[in-house]
Amino acid sequence: MISLDVGECKVDILPIVNGLVSEADRVRQEFSDHEAYGAALSIEGIQCLKNRFNIEDTFDVSELDMVYAKHMERFGEVEIPSPAMYTFIDLVTERDKLCIPLDMNDADFTEVYCDTVGVTEFIKEHNVAKRGMKRIFDGSTPERLAKQWDRFVNDSLKSYGKLSEIREQHIADEIRDVAKYRKSLLVIMEVERVDGVVSRLQ
Repeated sequence: MISLDVGECKVDILPIVNGLVSEADRVRQEFSDHEAYGAALSIEGIQCLKNRFNIEDTFDVSELDMVYAKHMERFGEVEIPSPAMYTFIDLVTERDKLCIPLDMNDADFTEVYCDTVGVTEFIKEHNVAKRGMKRIFDGSTPERLAKQWDRFVNDSLKSYGKLSEIREQHIADEIRDVAKYRKSLLVIMEVERVDGVVSRLQ
């Protein structure tokens, strides 16, 4: 858990490794009472996870996500959607609270994606996934592996790195906005975005 003050609000950030089933237990252990709760997800993403048992379609999984999952399996069972994320949302819902979306909504993300990621880089994603499958990552913990994978993708596809920076700025701005009206906020976020968001908040 990372704690910092944003104005008069105490913000606790819970970094998680997406996909790893064991992360759900850690979320249950570290979850605590706060005035507000937020997730580094879009409003559509939160609703999708909240209503996951009523959704008949399978969740979209990119080729890069599948390679990431394959590497992460060395630390345990991997599941999509993220067990840590949906466990957090379930815990918030059980307390009759709303989970605040801190990421861009789908329409805004699509617009930013189209403006940031060129056609050439989009086409390159398949080759990056193939190279990623053959690459040996020496991450000794799930957190280190997640960050190494993130660096590999962002270094291979520069526009994806730019997209990550835009997301981090948006999430930081949303946290600042919530902090104006709340005394305490618990945020769940993928570990690879935490450093960038925290640096923007400090």
